[in-house]
Amino acid sequence: MKTKIQMVNEITNPGESLVSLAFWFWALTTFRFAFALLFFRDHPVAATGVGSALSVGFAYYIVLWFLRTEVKTAKSVWPPIGKWIGLYVLWCAISLYWTHSASLISAAGYWATMTLDLLIVAAMLKLGDTEAIVQASLKGIVAGCGSIAVVALIFTSAGADGRLGNVEFLHPTNVGNFAAIGALCSIYFWLKTRVQGGRERWFWAGCALFISWILIVSLSKTSMVGFVCAFSFLILSFMGISLKTKMLALLLGATLFAAMYGTVSAYLTDYQEDNHELTTLTGRTVLWAETWEMIQDHPIAGYGFLSFRDFGPQDWDERATMAHDEWLNQWFQLGGVGVLLTLAIYGSYFWRVWRSEKSLSRQLGLSLLIYMLIDGLTMAEPVGLMFPLTMMLLLTVWMNASPGFETARTISGRTNAGPLRSLLRQPSC
Repeated sequence: MKTKIQMVNEITNPGESLVSLAFWFWALTTFRFAFALLFFRDHPVAATGVGSALSVGFAYYIVLWFLRTEVKTAKSVWPPIGKWIGLYVLWCAISLYWTHSASLISAAGYWATMTLDLLIVAAMLKLGDTEAIVQASLKGIVAGCGSIAVVALIFTSAGADGRLGNVEFLHPTNVGNFAAIGALCSIYFWLKTRVQGGRERWFWAGCALFISWILIVSLSKTSMVGFVCAFSFLILSFMGISLKTKMLALLLGATLFAAMYGTVSAYLTDYQEDNHELTTLTGRTVLWAETWEMIQDHPIAGYGFLSFRDFGPQDWDERATMAHDEWLNQWFQLGGVGVLLTLAIYGSYFWRVWRSEKSLSRQLGLSLLIYMLIDGLTMAEPVGLMFPLTMMLLLTVWMNASPGFETARTISGRTNAGPLRSLLRQPSC
């Protein structure tokens, strides 16, 4: 039961509960990728069902919040990427008609969850304060990625190749991907709060260092390369810090990688000694060749949504759920139409972020794009894009709502709350 004080606070500050919802939505929907490892090793399908139920629960809460709260939605101009994402989702739905997925119900369920997540993010941005929602969402992403890092550290152990993670339930490559995203968002908050006194900037610096260390231990090669490029761009291109601070940040990053040189060197040595692994990029070139051969049979429409997992080339010890390349994966599943829509989405995202006024938010958006494009050269997602559609929508609406809202001269935080309280309670920004 809610106390009278809590009810009064919700009435006087209706947007505050929506900001908290944004934090928990991103934290839990990111962390759901660890559900199978933690709770459903014997029934991994149940983990997917629970993850979908989370989205349904968040949607139900938003509907209730809207019905009981008097809120006036301002007429906002949505960026063009929203239309391209809508067309992409629609084409995914149409492709269910000819999908080669082993289960049409499963494929439809994944599509429904993807669509519902997009609607939830759009609703929060429409109903709440964009700046507060985005800040809460980014903190939720850090919390979710950090939680996955902790789970990987505690509940998995390095395999024969020395990589942190669980090949079956929480692959080292996924651990590295989440770690890279979480680290970039942590660095954003460190840059944002660095001009403040107190512990908050050190908290975000600690988050960035810890999650970056997890990335190195995961030994995800492409993720590390993409992160280094994105991190260097974010630090060097941001005009709000001195050259000395930039050099110290880069030196600290280099020191962290140097400290883990032994682990990385041992893994790379074994990798180079295995001639087959080296010449085929751990079997990727063979997979790409076989995927391309199959694409030529259905070049326009593809094999349908979520089809690679069940119908793609499977000549390896581990099950290949995607083509290990963003563009081949889109072409295989959604055909040339899907590739064109993917190009339109990425192009629209880049154009909107690039045209916004130079600010820390702009540099974060571009650094994430750099990372995703590089990681997408050897990785892909069974559903959607490497750069999550929800995250692209969040960032472009952010740029569209307040272009250049935080310049290098005005990039200071507005709260003196402790970092842990700020992370968990999500006060309005």
